[in-house]
Amino acid sequence: MSRRVLATVAVAALPLSLAACSGNGSADAAGSASSGSSAAGKVKVVASTNVWGSVAEAVGGDHVEVTSVITSPAQDPHDYEATAKDKLTFSNAKIALVNGGGYDDWASTLAKGSSATLVDAVKISGFNSSVEGFNEHVFYSMDTARKVAEVVATDLGKADPSHAADYTKNAQSFGSEIAKLKERAKTAGAAHKNLSAVATEPVAGYLLTDMGIKNIIPEQFVEQAETDAGPSVKVINETTQLLTTKKAGLLVVNGQTSDDVTKQLQAAAKKVDVPNVGVTETFPEGVTSYSQFVGDTITHISEALSK
Repeated sequence: MSRRVLATVAVAALPLSLAACSGNGSADAAGSASSGSSAAGKVKVVASTNVWGSVAEAVGGDHVEVTSVITSPAQDPHDYEATAKDKLTFSNAKIALVNGGGYDDWASTLAKGSSATLVDAVKISGFNSSVEGFNEHVFYSMDTARKVAEVVATDLGKADPSHAADYTKNAQSFGSEIAKLKERAKTAGAAHKNLSAVATEPVAGYLLTDMGIKNIIPEQFVEQAETDAGPSVKVINETTQLLTTKKAGLLVVNGQTSDDVTKQLQAAAKKVDVPNVGVTETFPEGVTSYSQFVGDTITHISEALSK
């Protein structure tokens, strides 16, 4: 991620005038009690990002106080450096929800150094994180989000037995929302059968799979993009040709970052009218729930393909 230049750029089909969306709590409030419960008796939960924080909020409802560390679209979760305030937040939490898989190692480290119950999404996902090329962005895996919600409900029930039934019920409701989202994704993809895409980063890879959209970007592009030098001219040209020849009918970029290579691919796609969609790793402005986050992404892709 060191190669990328962070910017709030406007990407076709997705407004990127992003603003921070925080959880119910704050790091300051988290320091007010050390038992994992707030002064109001709510169970304290800390999440590495507001995407995972929203899952905890959906399950915990009014019984929990959730603090999401990363809420700004200008902050790359991979490169975040934890502060003393973050350490205090984790130490005062009853449950710590992280993405895992190398995505937010700083959060996993803080969680393991505290007494909080660790909920690691990658480990819960069932995906094999040891395979080469593993996509750690499991927050776009709807099945993983559902599984995480179920685990959070169980852990909250142990921490707060008097509301265990509520947590279970909320997790079930969340699961029902996920089922509807998966059907939406399937239906949206079915309207564009055998569609291939060039996704410059694997951010929304799991969602594209659920939509039946195949990412055909060269493996060398992905590998070289993670280096300081970036993709070679040869690989960039090969990738560009996938767009100009329309072998790929969709360009998907990280809407929270931009560099010269991304701009070059966007320009090539625009010349041949290939839709260009940006996806995000944290909540865009106005988004407050996981279902809205994924649902809006499905909508943006569908609308772009329908133009």
